Amino acid sequence: MSSSQQKTLDDFLELRSRNAVNHVIRAIVEIGVVESLRNGQKTSAQLADELKLNPLVLNQMLAVAEKTELIERYGEDYALSRIAKLIPREFLDFGDNYWQHLMFYARTGAPLPICEEVPISDRDFTIEKASEEWTTTPVALTAAQVLGLGTQRTGMRILEIASGSGIFGVTLAHSDPESSLVLADEKVELTRAEKTVQSVEISNRAKLVPVDNPIYIEPTQELQPGSFDLVILAGQIQRMTGGECQRIFQVIEKLLDHQGEIALIDVFPGQESGDLARSIFDLELGMRTSRGRLHDPRELETSLNETGFGQIQFAHLPVNPFYWGLILASKIG
Repeated sequence: MSSSQQKTLDDFLELRSRNAVNHVIRAIVEIGVVESLRNGQKTSAQLADELKLNPLVLNQMLAVAEKTELIERYGEDYALSRIAKLIPREFLDFGDNYWQHLMFYARTGAPLPICEEVPISDRDFTIEKASEEWTTTPVALTAAQVLGLGTQRTGMRILEIASGSGIFGVTLAHSDPESSLVLADEKVELTRAEKTVQSVEISNRAKLVPVDNPIYIEPTQELQPGSFDLVILAGQIQRMTGGECQRIFQVIEKLLDHQGEIALIDVFPGQESGDLARSIFDLELGMRTSRGRLHDPRELETSLNETGFGQIQFAHLPVNPFYWGLILASKIG
């Protein structure tokens, strides 16, 4: 057998195995194994007895499941992995509630929210992504390094708009002990941000500012024009139209000091190791949101130029899932 034939065979077997693993993962969730293990380690026999399952078949399924990131084995006992314990119950279907409608999206090109029989909305997508914000901590740490917070840039007056839990703003501020931080978002989101601020003990130099709609933010008494050195917009432009991007760039330009900078942290192409994850994200974004799309950095550069920014730089953030990037631009004048 030639090397190319062997590779074809290997790829086929890998694809088939991956499909089988996906089915096993979903089955052990549906039949209650994962929920049962939330209460502690159990043997296969205990699980079979509790869940009224065939012991032999359950053993076969667990043998596959323990090779995944979901189940771990300690002697005769099975337990949930660390990551499995962190997954909220409502997300244990791994998105089946919307991926099952992929054919609808493929035939129509229309996002699911306009399909009346599918109870999915932009809000569902936003809530789910908010629950995953903790996974962006390595991305935020890498962004802080790229920006040189605490080394090249010190004493920064930082603002994060639509901060959510504040992972990015808090991480950047924590990297520079001389910095101050303002997090602006809807009141309900700031409840989560407050916990993040407290967890890294920067409450004495962080302020939470509630706004009705962070995407349509305007300068206010608490957000004075010219009062910030760095404004962060992280994971937001992917759900904004080109016009909305330009509008918020104009507002940010007013909020920045005369030498201030804007940092756009979002999903951008260019890292080969993240191609699959980014392609899946792009597909999901189009299918689950009414206006979501990934923006070409070149388009954003043009929009930034038109709204008073220059010295535009781009950097990949080379950390899992390898699809985040950072666009940095300086206010002109």
